[in-house]
Parts: sequence; structure tokens; C-alpha cells
Amino acid sequence: MVVKPFRFGVVFTDEMPGPEWAEYSRRLEGEGFSTLLVADHYGNPMACGPLLMAAAAATTTLRIGSYVYDNDFRHPALLAKEAATIDVLSGGRFELGIGAGWHKGEYDQAGIAFDPPGVRVSRLEEAVEVITNLFAGGPVQFAGEHYRIDGLEGSPLPIQRPIPLLIGGGGPRMIRLAARRAQILGFVPPSLPEGGLDPVKFSAEAMNAKIDALETAVVEVGRSDGGPERSVLVFEAYRSIDEVTDADWVQEDLVSTSPYVLLGSAEAMADALIERRERWGLSYIVCFERDLETFLPLARKLA
Repeated sequence: MVVKPFRFGVVFTDEMPGPEWAEYSRRLEGEGFSTLLVADHYGNPMACGPLLMAAAAATTTLRIGSYVYDNDFRHPALLAKEAATIDVLSGGRFELGIGAGWHKGEYDQAGIAFDPPGVRVSRLEEAVEVITNLFAGGPVQFAGEHYRIDGLEGSPLPIQRPIPLLIGGGGPRMIRLAARRAQILGFVPPSLPEGGLDPVKFSAEAMNAKIDALETAVVEVGRSDGGPERSVLVFEAYRSIDEVTDADWVQEDLVSTSPYVLLGSAEAMADALIERRERWGLSYIVCFERDLETFLPLARKLA
């Protein structure tokens, strides 16, 4: 395991007027955050791509990223063009996060079939191949079960070679895909066949299994760089266990040990992140915008 320096990202899921969004982006840049990320859901009030470009236009060094584009919402040829365009317009600051989808409710609302997990992951595997080939330029030929590309030429050519690819997921196939193709693996619990995230997989034991699977896959594919950077989304941050409610992401019996939760004072949270980096290699720490104030001292201390 290669232990990498800490960096921090904030994933945005809300809405904000343009001037406030520009100021918010500049604040993150000034506070030492690496990346401003935007989620991709029909239920979110604002769209991912325009928010990312507005953030890039307001800053000079802050990285921007999708966290994560749902592969089923757009054709990979269109996503490749959008991603490359964002990379060019941002001066090479884009991170392309993509996943297989997990929120069945929004699929139902938008009239999109929520296929079984194996089908969605297979489609994502093909999409990653298509996108990567289009980023390289030149006519692309691809014939898969889900997508066919016949001589399409990728444009524009991105500035970064490659654009960092973040695979968001937690199941075995997603981990193996990240080991083969990604620069970043964004750990989240795997989704259930009926939609939603598996509540049992928020545990430390589940993370142990994920790390074992990743390290095995990295060896199998022959990567010499130690594998993708390891990122984790912190779903909840509590000052006290008394703040936990039944409506929260993580079950109360897992809160004190879950790698997706931070608990206690700022010092305790920083110590937990250091321990998790040593134990699991988790160095790219992502929080929701609602927890920004809690994460500010952590970023200042550890980034």
C-alpha cells in the first residue's frame, strides 16, 4: 500500500445563486480544499456540469469534479465530450467521477429502467472503455453489448492526459474496474438490488474486505503505482453519539467504528483520519457541504 498525502473535497448537492457560488468556490480554494465536487442526481436542484464550470471560472487552482456522474443518465460519447470540454475550459482541473447508479427512486421518476446491478456495472465497464478511447482522439471503433461506436472522433482533446477517472462504488466488480482503469477509487457502500445503499456495508469489517479486494486486484492487473488513490465519502460527522438519529445514513451500532463517519472533537476526528490512512490508505477525504464547517479545521491541519 502506498500512503498518499491527505487532500479534501466537498460534494455539493444543494442550490446557490451565481455570485454566492463563486464566493463559496473561492472560499474552498482559500481554505486549502483540493476539490469542489458536485453530485449528479435528478432530485438535486441544480445540474452538475454548469455548477462545475461556474466554480472553475471563479477560481484558479481549485480542482473540480463530478461525484459522481450516473452512467445511465447519458450516453458515454456525450459524457466524454462534456468531460473533455470541462477539462479544457478549466485549464486541466477536472476529475471525472462516474458510477453505475444506485438511487432507484429517481430512475422511476425519470422513467429509466433500473436494471439489476450486474447489468448496470457491465454497462459502466463498457462506458469507461468508450470514454477512455474518445479521450485519446482519433476515430473510435467499439462494439459491445450496450454501446456501439463506429468511427466517432473524440473532441475536444482534454488537457490532462489522462483526465483523472474516479470510480465511485464498493462492490467487487466496481473495485476490480477501478484497479484496472481508475486513478481514484471513491469508496461508498455497494447498492442493493432494489436500490439504496447496503446499511450493513458501512462497517469497518466491510472496508477491510474492500481493501483486500482492491490490493488483490491491483496485483492481478500488474499496476506498479500502488493502485488508485483511495477516497472515502464521510456520510455523517457528529460531535457526540447523542446526535445520531434513525434517519441518518449509518446505523447507530456502527457509528463509532465506521470509516464513513467521524465522531468527537476536531482532534479526535483528525486522529481518526490519520489512523484510517495508515490502516486502509484512505487519503482523499470527501464531505457533504452541510459538514463544511466541521471539516475546515481538519483540512487546515492535515491537507
